[in-house]
Amino acid sequence: MNVQRLCPMYRKWLQLNPGNARQHRLALQARTQLAHQQGRLTRARELGYQTFETAKVILTALQPTSAEKVRSVQEDVLAFGTMAMYLSSLLASEQRKAEAHNILQECQQQLIAIMPLHATSPSVCRLITAIQYSLEQSFHPTVPHHTGELTVH
Repeated sequence: MNVQRLCPMYRKWLQLNPGNARQHRLALQARTQLAHQQGRLTRARELGYQTFETAKVILTALQPTSAEKVRSVQEDVLAFGTMAMYLSSLLASEQRKAEAHNILQECQQQLIAIMPLHATSPSVCRLITAIQYSLEQSFHPTVPHHTGELTVH
């Protein structure tokens, strides 16, 4: 499943401006959470897809890697994984189980794809591995989906 909720021109702008894209992701996360809290599930789902896609764009944008950038990369990885789990939870609560599973699977595949890019950063690799483990646990129906607040900053 390849989610395409953002305009191609805006997607390109996000790729070229990762700092602004991160701010946009944070704003979308807040709007998603607010819509969910207000019981506007359709709006929360749509915003969740946009947030997930924005997080993916940031994660896959070509950015210089350096020791100083590790923290922002960790935040990007965490935001992507967290948003996948949150969106999956929203979808599951609407009985959209296949869509929920597809989001988790897409996230896991993307994390596998970026792992080699961060091979020289053990902390990023450990975070990716931890998120992959959490995603694996989310695939099993006996494990309850997280329905709490988004806490990625």
